[in-house]
Amino acid sequence: MGTSRNGARLGVTVPFVVHEVRDAADVDEVRRLVLEHALVRASTPGIEYMRADALALPGPYVAPKGGLWLARATADAVGVGCVALRPLTASMAEVKRMYVDPGWRGHGIGRALLEALIGKARACGCGTLRLGTLDDMTAAQSLYRSLGFAPIERYRPDEMIDTRFYELSL
Repeated sequence: MGTSRNGARLGVTVPFVVHEVRDAADVDEVRRLVLEHALVRASTPGIEYMRADALALPGPYVAPKGGLWLARATADAVGVGCVALRPLTASMAEVKRMYVDPGWRGHGIGRALLEALIGKARACGCGTLRLGTLDDMTAAQSLYRSLGFAPIERYRPDEMIDTRFYELSL
């Protein structure tokens, strides 16, 4: 059994907490995670938009219709995952910046982040959630389908790479 970058044993259930971003320190952790994701995807066309988005946080993800969520390891309070909600219209929003540290994948963090985001979207009166994910992110696509997201046609014409699009009716 391996260990993650912070020493957690892989394959072992590890405690974590998910909460909506509350302060500048939380925003900084989300920023770090998004920039880490951008670094991993450095050769992906359009990645400069993800970097710019990270530097501008909280950007378009502010309450009451938007939001940022952070998962932290309870043992050391380090950020291990994040997700963002961006309003598109009065009744539609988009899931953005979903990322879980590779050493923490498989522990339910992605599901917990999305469930928190979906709950907030419902509470805000959002009727539809949309998202786009890269073709090679098959584990993420499985997670989205398990939460009720269904494949749809491209809704963002500016996407420069092979992306699959999903939608969830709330």
